[in-house]
Amino acid sequence: MDIAFWHGFLVLSLLAAVFLLWPTIFVKKEKKSELLSDAQGIANQEVFEEHIKDLEDTHHRGEIEPAELAVLKQDLENTLISDSAAVKISEKPIIASFKSRLPVIALVFALPLAALALYQIAGADTDWEIYQIAKQRAHTSELEARNHHSEKLITMLQNRLESKPLNSQNWYLLASVASELGDYDEAVRAYRRVLEIEPNAPQVMAELAQALFLRAGNTITPEVSRNTQMALQINPSMPTALGLAGIEAYQSGAYETAIEHWSLAVKQLDPQSPASVALSGGIARAQAALENAGTETKSKKKASAGPVLKVSVSYDKSLVTAKPEDHVFVYARAWQGPKMPLAIRKLKVSDLPIRIELNKSMAMAPGMDLGSFPQVELVARITGSGSAIPQSGDWQVSSGAIIVAEQVDTVSLKISEQIP
Repeated sequence: MDIAFWHGFLVLSLLAAVFLLWPTIFVKKEKKSELLSDAQGIANQEVFEEHIKDLEDTHHRGEIEPAELAVLKQDLENTLISDSAAVKISEKPIIASFKSRLPVIALVFALPLAALALYQIAGADTDWEIYQIAKQRAHTSELEARNHHSEKLITMLQNRLESKPLNSQNWYLLASVASELGDYDEAVRAYRRVLEIEPNAPQVMAELAQALFLRAGNTITPEVSRNTQMALQINPSMPTALGLAGIEAYQSGAYETAIEHWSLAVKQLDPQSPASVALSGGIARAQAALENAGTETKSKKKASAGPVLKVSVSYDKSLVTAKPEDHVFVYARAWQGPKMPLAIRKLKVSDLPIRIELNKSMAMAPGMDLGSFPQVELVARITGSGSAIPQSGDWQVSSGAIIVAEQVDTVSLKISEQIP
């Protein structure tokens, strides 16, 4: 516990002591008069009522006349009034002796000690120490000292999380520090624990994908791709996820897509930051690769290659029962026209969520492609049979009508309805 904690503890203890001792030492005379008068008044009233009852009983027995009863009652009332006015107010405190003050003094000392004991048992002293180390680490620029703080912080976090395993903030801090030190196994473990507690955290998904990417030797694995797509589905502007999506596109030869992802990420970063500089270098390399491959500009390519529809596909895990190996068909068909797909892509449930493109090259028959109809319907269907023909029990979703020539944004398809 540092000095700031003890200062706060002492200030609060003094306030509690004043709160407890003040009424025992300083009580206004008017308040004492009120307290003593009330007590004496109650006693006098009880005696008065007993005497009145005795007089009435005596009258009922015929021992005194009504007139005499009235006189005696008046005498009792006068006596009650004079007794109430005769209460003397002492200038001494209500709790006058040291012995009478002992319970209050004991409480003054016992209360802060009990609070301190309770804090040791149920308080967040360890979390405060973790915060202080993290603060020191954040303000340390010298590499060796920063690494020393990081290693100490990792040990403290690991010990703390054994007793408080549902603290997502500590798991996230552990993941970030471990990733900075290059301990990607520990970083991946911690990021996964965060997602178990908070499953819809796109930043954590993106950072998990990055840790997996680095652990695999800068390789885009299926798990890296899946976490990247999940992060972008929740937040399409996530710089970390955009960077990874750009790498995946670049490695597959989709240089224009890589440039799109990296350009969007750079817009959200400080131009002087290392990440921005690295992504800008990636954009330059992708542009050079396009020139070397003789690739046309994006507008010319779209004009010659025909229309392209971008589709994001996922499914509702709370409703859909599907196996990872089940097939997924994503296709476009004419709106209120022939049911034959104009463009189709075959996937598996294990690939979801995913973002894909449908274009003319994916047509099933010549003359029946995305350029054949002005409006289309997009369909995504999960089937356990593997058949391209819809079956009872399959799960699907559709969206339309979509004007092919005007559709620029990605269309989101979330599978949740079962075919009866």
